[in-house]
Amino acid sequence: VDTQDYPPEAVREVLLNCIVHRDYSFSGSTLVNIYDDRIEFISLGGLVTGLKMETIFIGVSQTRNPALAAVFYRLRLIESFGTGIEKIQQSYLDTAARPEFIAVYGGFKVVLPNVNEVQAKEFSISETQGCYGFADEKDKVMQLAAMQGYVTRKQVEDALQVKTTKAYMLLQELCDAGRLAPIGVGRSRKYISR
Repeated sequence: VDTQDYPPEAVREVLLNCIVHRDYSFSGSTLVNIYDDRIEFISLGGLVTGLKMETIFIGVSQTRNPALAAVFYRLRLIESFGTGIEKIQQSYLDTAARPEFIAVYGGFKVVLPNVNEVQAKEFSISETQGCYGFADEKDKVMQLAAMQGYVTRKQVEDALQVKTTKAYMLLQELCDAGRLAPIGVGRSRKYISR
């Protein structure tokens, strides 16, 4: 059975975002770097002023080029604003791989992992290191966060088979180390990768 290396929906969404959301005041090109285990898309412009990655992950969208976005919407190439990252993440739900989103001043990078390469690596790791193949519990928590863009305390409890106090302690240590950032309060609190 052949499995595509990259979900076509994810590649389509990233390419559309590179066109619609880039900053055209820069003369540089959008970069697409293809490796054996991933494709990296690097677009000029970064996030629109006032937005953070946390706001992007909850579905907030502010287009830098509203006229261009309107044209793509009328051509039915984009369905609605603020759904691109969610669609990219959804396209990887049935796989062990998870996309990465990195925002820096003046640039935005999306890394789409090669589904077949990740599965091959996981198989070889699990043979030598057990079910997960991670060095410690914190690495497992970070992998959970990377898989879906966030992690919850309950997910940490279930994945590591630990009590609430231990899960909270691990999440707090990762936040203190700057590896995770909390969003929300109470039971709806999530932790996203920094």
